[in-house]
Amino acid sequence: MPSRVLSADQEAVLTLFTRLDDEATDISQGRTDIPAAVARLAQLVPPARLDLVDEVIVRVARRDLSVTLDWPRSHVAHRLVFLVRRIHAGEVRLRGKPGEVVDLIAYTHVAGRGRRVYRLSRHGVFVGEFKTPEELGKHVDLATLTEDDEPGIAGPTSG
Repeated sequence: MPSRVLSADQEAVLTLFTRLDDEATDISQGRTDIPAAVARLAQLVPPARLDLVDEVIVRVARRDLSVTLDWPRSHVAHRLVFLVRRIHAGEVRLRGKPGEVVDLIAYTHVAGRGRRVYRLSRHGVFVGEFKTPEELGKHVDLATLTEDDEPGIAGPTSG
């Protein structure tokens, strides 16, 4: 039976769902920490696409926990996916090198079109908006991004 080509949205959901387990395993085994894992996972979904993250949350919730209950990875995966959602909802920022801040935002452009972008600023100065992690990666080292642990500092997600 021939396989179907996945849409970009389906591919993002599948990639996030799969990498969620990998990151949860790495955290459980002490190879990484939660803020770094969340930042990597957040980059797998287009900016501010809560619908895609919510689909992954549903998939994670459907798992048979009796099979994996003894392994901490399941609990960590649940925590990670909800933290990724907070980033895409604009509730939490990503931080890079000192002074670098990345917000995932959604807003309506003056022309009436909806935009979802990564907004980069350095030391409070706007640098630019980028549609993909690849574009953002030309201006900031994506490997240095971590989830911001300071509560209540994220800006508005529409405007």
